Amino acid sequence: MPAQPSMAYATLSQTIPSAPYILSILPSPSGHLILRHPAPYLTIADPQTLQAIGVLQGGHTGNVSDVVVDEQAIWSGGKDGGVVRWDERERKAAINFKANVRKAVPVTSLAASESDHLIIVGTEVVSSESHILFYDTRNPKTPAYSHSSTHSDDITHLSLLPPTSTFTSASSSTPLPLRLLLSASTDGLIALSDMRESDEDEAVQAAENWGQSIASAGYFGGKVWGRSDMDSVAVWTIGRAEDEGLELGGLVEYPSEEFKFRTYDLPATNANVVGPAGVKKDKVRSDYLVDVVPTLGLSKGGAPMTIVGTNEGDMVVQHYSGSAAPAYKPSAFLLSGPDTATQKRGHKDVIRSLYHDVRNEAIYTGSEDGALAGWSLAGMDKLRIGNPEVDDDGGDGREDVDSDDEGDEESEIETDESGMDVDDEDEETEEGPRDGPILGRGAERREKRKDKRHQPY
Repeated sequence: MPAQPSMAYATLSQTIPSAPYILSILPSPSGHLILRHPAPYLTIADPQTLQAIGVLQGGHTGNVSDVVVDEQAIWSGGKDGGVVRWDERERKAAINFKANVRKAVPVTSLAASESDHLIIVGTEVVSSESHILFYDTRNPKTPAYSHSSTHSDDITHLSLLPPTSTFTSASSSTPLPLRLLLSASTDGLIALSDMRESDEDEAVQAAENWGQSIASAGYFGGKVWGRSDMDSVAVWTIGRAEDEGLELGGLVEYPSEEFKFRTYDLPATNANVVGPAGVKKDKVRSDYLVDVVPTLGLSKGGAPMTIVGTNEGDMVVQHYSGSAAPAYKPSAFLLSGPDTATQKRGHKDVIRSLYHDVRNEAIYTGSEDGALAGWSLAGMDKLRIGNPEVDDDGGDGREDVDSDDEGDEESEIETDESGMDVDDEDEETEEGPRDGPILGRGAERREKRKDKRHQPY
C-alpha cells in the first residue's frame, strides 16, 4: 500500500494592496516575482516576504494581457495593443510600441527570443483574422513579418520550444528548423511553426485541431499539452511523419472529470504538518484545474502532474496512476488555514495563477482576492509522480540513505551550510534574503526527508 499523500499548509501569504486578482506569476531576471492583474501595470513582489516592492507602470493604457520573461528581458502585452519591454531596475518602459494591423489590435499572448532580437505577438481576432506578428526589437515600428492564417480566433498561447535537436531524431533528407514556435487558440488548433520563416505556408510544421477551445498550452520532454476552457487536458507527442516532416501524434486526452468536482479525504494523520489552530477539515472538493505542472513530475507513460483547486483556496497536487478512472490520484494536499493576528495562511478565494520554482522547491499562487501565497515543498515527503521506477522505495518504506539522490526530483536544491544558494553569480541583482520561510534551508529539510519516503506502489 502506498503511503498517504503529503499535506502542508501555506508557508506565508500577503494581500497585494489595491490589486485584486493575480492572473499570472513569473520570475523576473533579478529573482523577484512579477504579478499580472486585470490592470495596466505589473506588481513586483519579494519571493521571501511576498510583499509588493514596486510596480511597472506607465507603458499601457489598457489591462495587461500577457507577460513573458526571456534572459534579462521582461515583456508585456496589453488590450490597448501596447507591447512593452521593461527596465526592472528603473521601473519604467525601455521599449514601447503598438501591435498594428492597419490599426492597433489587442494583444493576447507573447513569446520572446532576446538572442534573436525577436518579440512575437499574438492578437485577438479582428475582422475575421487573428495574427502572429514578428517584431525585430531593434526596429519595432512595423512587423518584420506576420502569420495571419495559422489560427482563426484569439491566440491564447505562444512559446518557443528548445532547439529541435534536443527532442527529435536527425534526418539528413529533411532538416528541421532550429527553433519552433508553439501556438494555440480558441479555434481549437495547436500548431508548431518555424519562428524564422516569413512565408506562412512554409512556416507551419505541424498542426492538430483538438475540437475544443484551448485556454493554455505548453511543452515538456518532446510533448506538448493543451488545456481547454472546460478544464480537460490533451497531450500530443512531437514526432516524425512518413514524409520526414514533423507531426503532432499520439493524442492522449484526460477529461475534466479527472480534475473537477471530486471529493478527497484528507490524511487522518500526517507526520509532516501541524495544522493551524481551528482547522478541522477532513475533506476537500475540487472545483477547477489550477494548472498543468510537468515540472513537478511525469508518470511512467508521460502524463504530467496537475494541481486542482477549491473555491476556498485549497489545492490538491495530482499524479496519473494509470488505474481506472479517475486515474489522477492525490500526491499532496496544499491547504489554506485561518489567518492569525500576525500571519496570513493561504487563500480564501479561487486560485487563478501558479508558478513552480523548481530550483528552490517552492510553489507560488495568486487568487481572486489578491492574495499571493508561498508553499515550501522542501519539508514535505517526495511527491509521488506516477512512475513506479521513481516512486518505488524498495518495499521497506525507507529510502536508501547511501544513495546519491540520483532518483530525486529535479527540484532538489543544493545549498551550503548556511542555507544560502550555492550559485551567487549575479551579486548586483536586487534580491531579497535567500534564507527564509519559503526559500532556503533546503539542505536541512532534504536530510530530514530521507526518513520519510513513500511506500511502493
